[in-house]
Amino acid sequence: MTVKLLLDCEQFKNYTKISMKISDKKYFSEGLEVVIARSLDEIEAIRPIWEKMQAKEPYLVINADINRYLSVLKASGDDVKPYVMFLEQNGRPAAMMIGRIKEHQLNLKLGYKTVLSPKLRCLIVVYGGVLGQPDGKLYSLLIGELMKALSRREADMVYFNHLRTDSDIYRLSRKTPGVLSCGYFPKLENHWSMSVPENPDCFYQARSSKHRKHLRQYVRKLERAYPGQVKMITYSKEDELDEAIKAASQISAKTYQNAMGCGFVDDFRTRTLLSVAAKLGWLRAHILYIDDEPSAYRFALHHGRTYFADGIGFDPKWSKWRVGTVLFMNVIEDLCKDSAVEYYDFGFGDADYKRSYGDKQWQEASVYIFAARPYPIFVNMLRTSTMGLNASLEYILNKTGLVGWVKRRWRNLLQKDSKR
Repeated sequence: MTVKLLLDCEQFKNYTKISMKISDKKYFSEGLEVVIARSLDEIEAIRPIWEKMQAKEPYLVINADINRYLSVLKASGDDVKPYVMFLEQNGRPAAMMIGRIKEHQLNLKLGYKTVLSPKLRCLIVVYGGVLGQPDGKLYSLLIGELMKALSRREADMVYFNHLRTDSDIYRLSRKTPGVLSCGYFPKLENHWSMSVPENPDCFYQARSSKHRKHLRQYVRKLERAYPGQVKMITYSKEDELDEAIKAASQISAKTYQNAMGCGFVDDFRTRTLLSVAAKLGWLRAHILYIDDEPSAYRFALHHGRTYFADGIGFDPKWSKWRVGTVLFMNVIEDLCKDSAVEYYDFGFGDADYKRSYGDKQWQEASVYIFAARPYPIFVNMLRTSTMGLNASLEYILNKTGLVGWVKRRWRNLLQKDSKR
């Protein structure tokens, strides 16, 4: 049986036909074709198939939208190359794996502190980037082709960005690589979303009486302290970007996230992504002003029926007024009035406020596969050591009840550093 990296002459004229033998024939049937798109022209050639396949997904993820994918390539410059694998079975689209190849800095951390930052050429499979809901056999083929890309030195590492842990692709991506290539200690994280209620009263009624009381108090106290001076402005158009970016940058510079290198950054990449999002009608940039001073920001992308959170921050100066929560309440009230939004996706990672407001959650973990070569294996060993140490320290801190104290202390120190 032969699997081909091949293109139909009429639809995909730019592809080169290459034949490969698959040694394990039991997994594959006749009529299976594998197509790899490596250029922007080839990506555009499969746009109709891509869009049709994504529209059939049970949960649309904006990262896997072709326009979002192309905007990330544009924002990343010439060093990032497309790599999209498309499977066809008996002439019908069966699956697609959406990725890109770039030089990737792997930050190895102890707690919040980065101790090493080795660089590898990485084939990144984007979040939500496996389309078609294929069966286990096709997943095995996809992963096998990625392993071959590593052996051909097209990349040093494959990175699956946050796979659902209850999925076949997660199970197989952990099982398939050898002992030296497998990335160990995957960090398990809960991903939360919330159904947007029909009106704000329904949102408040879903909270406990104590929580409901506190939320309303936060808003009232701030408005009483600064009467007529508290306002939220939502920026969604391209000609409004400069004002939104200026406000978010001013806030982010004072946060502990900024000291960690994950705050809002005003650079070419950020501006390109926000500009494209605004052109497509996705952008929602919310800024809370107090006496015309920006105090909190919340960026999001509205795609399909979902509002995808894409970055938050608040000025510590206003922390006693719970400005982050006040802004969130303003956003929720606006979303309740918008019939086009059904879900609020809180994004990656767990947090108390996500557990408090979310009504649906699933578990995710990112997966690493390293090439079976000396340097990638060495980096894998370093990563395994630091991840193992982190897991041990976290276990001890959880057992002693100190994990919350340590995290707050570390964040406070980072926040102080950001003010210097």
